[in-house]
Amino acid sequence: MMKRIVALLLCAVTVMGCFAGCSKKDSEDKGQYITMYLTDNIYDLDPAKAYQNEALSHVVGLLFDTLFTLDKNGKVKKSLVEKYWFTEDANTEEYILNLRLRQTYWSDGTAVSGNDVVYAWKRLLEVDASYEAACLLFDIKNARAAKEGDCSIDDVGIYATETDLVEIRFEESVDIDQFLLNLTSVALAPLRSDVVAKSDDWAKKAGTMVCSGPFKLSRVNLKEVSDVSYEDIYWSEKTTDEEEGEDILYGDASNPKTYRETVITDFMLERNAYYYREAAEEEALDVTVKPYKICVDCSLTDEQLLEAYKEGMVLYIGDVPLALRNDETIQKAVEVSENSLSTNSIYLNENAMIDDGSEEGYALFANEKVRQALSMAIDRQALADAVVYADPATGLVPTGVFETGASRKTMFRDACKTEYQYLKTDLSAAKQLLSEAGINPGKYSFTLTYAAYDEVHTAIAEAVVKAWNELGFHVELKKRGTIANNDYYKYTDSVPLDLCDDLYAEDLRNGTYEAILLDCVAASVDPFSMLAPFAKGFSGMGMDMDTPGEYEIPTHMTGYDNQAYNELIEAIFAEKDIATRADKLREAESLLMNDLPVIPLIFNKSATVTNSQLKNLTSTYYVNAIFTKAKINKYDSYLAAGKAYINANFSEMKFTECNDCAYKDFETFKSANTVYAQFYLDEKEKK
Repeated sequence: MMKRIVALLLCAVTVMGCFAGCSKKDSEDKGQYITMYLTDNIYDLDPAKAYQNEALSHVVGLLFDTLFTLDKNGKVKKSLVEKYWFTEDANTEEYILNLRLRQTYWSDGTAVSGNDVVYAWKRLLEVDASYEAACLLFDIKNARAAKEGDCSIDDVGIYATETDLVEIRFEESVDIDQFLLNLTSVALAPLRSDVVAKSDDWAKKAGTMVCSGPFKLSRVNLKEVSDVSYEDIYWSEKTTDEEEGEDILYGDASNPKTYRETVITDFMLERNAYYYREAAEEEALDVTVKPYKICVDCSLTDEQLLEAYKEGMVLYIGDVPLALRNDETIQKAVEVSENSLSTNSIYLNENAMIDDGSEEGYALFANEKVRQALSMAIDRQALADAVVYADPATGLVPTGVFETGASRKTMFRDACKTEYQYLKTDLSAAKQLLSEAGINPGKYSFTLTYAAYDEVHTAIAEAVVKAWNELGFHVELKKRGTIANNDYYKYTDSVPLDLCDDLYAEDLRNGTYEAILLDCVAASVDPFSMLAPFAKGFSGMGMDMDTPGEYEIPTHMTGYDNQAYNELIEAIFAEKDIATRADKLREAESLLMNDLPVIPLIFNKSATVTNSQLKNLTSTYYVNAIFTKAKINKYDSYLAAGKAYINANFSEMKFTECNDCAYKDFETFKSANTVYAQFYLDEKEKK
C-alpha cells in the first residue's frame, strides 16, 4: 500500500433544498459530506497507541478530546476542562490540582465524566500494561509506585470527587505549567471503561468504540486482496475443554503460515452530534460540528489523485504521496510544516539472538560499537532527499519540541548545538568500529521489520538494508502487513471479520523483531517525553506477572539499560530549575546518541495542499487539519466536478478490481451508500 494521508474534501448536500433558490430546507438535511482520500491505512485508533505512527496521531486527534489543547502557536488552552485551581491540603501537606470538566458527551450520548479521566490514566499505569506515555503521569502521588507494583492502582492520587470534578494529588510541589502541557497529549484523553475493557480491538471498528471528539468512527469496509505468508503470527485462543486443554486456533490449519492479506477500502467518520451540544430537538445538529460525514476512500492511484486535483475535485491533500512530491503542480501549492514532532527511527533489539551460524545465536545489538557502526553506515541526507519533505535527523528529539517543555521561546533542536559523531555518514569509520569490536559482519544475518503498507517506510527500509549489506552484514527486509482478524471475541463467541490485524504493530508491541523501523512521535512537546522511556523505571513497559516473586522493573522495549542514563533521567525528573533541567535533557540525548539503542534517521514533515474553495480549516500544534468548522464554497460547481470525474473514470477506479465487488455495475454504484454517494443524490431524488 502507498503511504500518504491524502484528503480529498468534496462538498455535497443531502437534499435539493440546500441549493440556492430552493424555497425551504428539508428537515432531514444533516449537513455536508466531506470525502477524504487516505492510502496510508490506519488500523487501530486507540489514542494510547498514537505515538509510533506519524499518520495515526493526526486522525486520532479528530476522535478524542483532551483536557487541554496546544494551539497552533504553542499555547496551552482549556478544552474539556472548564476551569482549574491548585490548592494545598493542610492535613496531608499534599498539593492538589482540581479540574472541573465542561459539559459534553460521548458519541453515544453518555456524558463525559471525571471517572473517564481516572480510568484512562490508571489504564496507562497498570503494572502489566505497556504504554510509553505512562511517564507523563509520574508526578502524581503513587503513580510510579503503582507502575512498579509497589502499591495498588487504587492508591494513585487521581479521584473523581464529583461527576465533573477530577482531583489530582501530588506528594510535593509540581511545575503546574509543565504538568498542564502533558495534559494536551491525546494519550491522556478520557476513555470509557465499559468500552475499552471488552476487547483489545475496541478501537478498530465502529460498533465497539465511542468518541469524545468532534467525529466518531461510523463505518469500516475491508477487502481481502491476496494470500500472503507470514511467520510468527500471534493467535487468539479459545479453550473448548478446560480439562483436556484443547484449544482452537483461528486460521488455516492446513497451511498455518498462509493468510488472507486484508486492507481497508474505505471508512467513514461521522459527526458526534453530542459534541458540546445539548440533544434538544430545536438545537441545530451542526451547532458545534459543521460537516455531517467525512468519507475516507483508499483506492485512487497517485495518477488518479493528481488528475482529480487538476480537475478541481480534490480540494485538500493532507500529506502528499511520495510519487507526487516532485510534481510541478503540487510544488506550486504545497505547504510544508516547520515542526515535525516525529522522528523516523530504528529500534535495535538488544535481546535478539542474531544468526551467526551457531545454534544459539549472538546478541549482536547488545554490542555498543555494532549499534554505532550501523548508524554511521546510513546516509541521512540521501534519505531526506528521497522522502523530499524531511530533514536529516540530528538527534532523537524532533523539531517542534520545546527546550524546556514549558515555553515555546526556544526549541530543543535550536538550543542543542552538539553534532553527534555517530549520526554522521562514514562507512570506513563504521567498518573500523566493527573491527575494534572483533565483529566479522559476514557471519551475521538479521532482518529489518517494516510496515509494508507505508510507502515512505518501505523506501527508507530498502535504503537502510542496502547500506547495512554494504557494511558486510546479511540483512533482509521483513515485510509485515495486515491480515484478516484472528482474535477471538468472547462477547460474541466468535472471531469478528469486520476488522483486520496489523502484524507490524503486533511485532513492535510484542518485541518480536531484531531491528524495526518506526516513527517516534512526541507524546508531548516536552523533550522529557521522548527521552525518558529509554530509562529503566520510565519505560512504561508492563511487568511480566506470570512468575510471582520474580517481578522485575522492565527496561525500554529495545532492552537498553544504562545505569548512567537511568540516573540522569531520575535527576531530570526531580529537577525544579528550568535552566538546569534543559541542560540535563541535552546531556541525556547526547548519552543516548552515543549508545544508540534507537537510530534516528529523518525528521518527518507533513506537506499539505489546499484549494481556495475549502474554508474554515483550523489546526492545533499537534494536528494539521481540524475539520470541525470546515466549509466548501460553490457546492454546485464542486458537485458537478466530482460527478464528472467519477463518470469519466469509474472503470479505472480500484474498488472495481475486487472479485465480489457489487459496484462493478455503474448503475448499482450510483444508488449504493459509497464514499461517493453524495454526487448522485440528485439522481436518487428524481427517482
